[in-house]
Amino acid sequence: MVRHIVSWNFKPELTPQQRQAIGQEVVEKLTALKGKVPVLKSISVFCPPMDSSSCDLVLYSEVEQESDLPLYQNHPEHQAILPLIRDNFCDRRCCDIQG
Repeated sequence: MVRHIVSWNFKPELTPQQRQAIGQEVVEKLTALKGKVPVLKSISVFCPPMDSSSCDLVLYSEVEQESDLPLYQNHPEHQAILPLIRDNFCDRRCCDIQG
């Protein structure tokens, strides 16, 4: 099993109202990938995560093996969400864990 964990922060120029609306939209769109991307075993998205966090959005997903990561990342349904994320978030951090 490979765990794919990514976090972002909102771009600083976004208002609290924009952050709330965009955060909700991203959570809904990313969560909807389950069942659309065949290699995706599970996905959870949090915006905002707990107050103790140092990021604004967290994605936790699982695929069966390392070779599934590019299939997930390059899937058209996943690619369709990336402009929304790139336009509104920065400071991307990624960690892939196998085991």
